[in-house]
Amino acid sequence: MAVKNSTSAHAKRSRKKAAASSSLIPKFMKNPKTTMALALLIFDSLLVSFIIAYVPYTKIDWDAYMSQVSGFLGGERDYKNLKEDTGPLVYPAGFLYVYSAIQYVTGGQAFLAQILFGILYIINLGIVLLIHVKTDVVLKQHQGRRLQQLLLKREIVMRSGKNELISMELFFYYKMMAKLIV
Repeated sequence: MAVKNSTSAHAKRSRKKAAASSSLIPKFMKNPKTTMALALLIFDSLLVSFIIAYVPYTKIDWDAYMSQVSGFLGGERDYKNLKEDTGPLVYPAGFLYVYSAIQYVTGGQAFLAQILFGILYIINLGIVLLIHVKTDVVLKQHQGRRLQQLLLKREIVMRSGKNELISMELFFYYKMMAKLIV
């Protein structure tokens, strides 16, 4: 009997493993939020690539920034003397440190800086979308707590005689929850 149970358990594990590996849709793609986030990230990556490749560069502030950074790297520390066509330097010293690093990495070339900023933008977007995908669990955990807070707030406000605003807030909360449930 023990041999049969062992074989049966092994067969079940083998079937589960085969089903998991033969699935065309990975587990993370079953969540529509994940699929949409991944699609947005890919679309935005392509869009940024096409913009960098095909939209002509417009010199807005890049030359001024590089001139101010060059002055700083040349030893100038007086903000009044760090100026360009757009005027004096108005950003804090952290700006000079960050853009000094960017100038070092890009050699001051605008095209390479566009690529760097595009990469930083996509990384930032990826982090934001990851947070968005993960917040589904947090929202479900805190729905009841928010309702308790609103009801307590309503009780306090009703005792003071000014209940119109909190009743409105409670109404919109219920309306939002109805949309999430449906």
